[in-house]
Amino acid sequence: MRISLIKKVELMKLRYEKATSSMVFKEPFRKINDNYLKLDTYIKSLENIIEVKQEKYKTQYDNLIAKLDTLSPLKTLYRGYSIIEKNNKVIKSINELNQGDLVQIKFSDGKKQAKVM
Repeated sequence: MRISLIKKVELMKLRYEKATSSMVFKEPFRKINDNYLKLDTYIKSLENIIEVKQEKYKTQYDNLIAKLDTLSPLKTLYRGYSIIEKNNKVIKSINELNQGDLVQIKFSDGKKQAKVM
């Protein structure tokens, strides 16, 4: 019985030494600090991804705005063109006009009425 108790005490002593030599007892906050570092890395990575996507969408937005500005009817009028309307409908063909019709001509700086000759 004595030998059995001695072996049991030695086994418990080995378990105790193993437990006290583990990283949890030597550096209890190391695992937490390592995870903080990983978390910081993930956050920085996400911030970079978000910034890249924002820049990409900003560029796309600027391109769409430029296209929209180019196609703007007001820009067309500023270049010297005009829009002719009859009864509040845009005239797209000469066949829509008859002699004596009253039309409204829109310019970049205003409107005037005219009579078709």
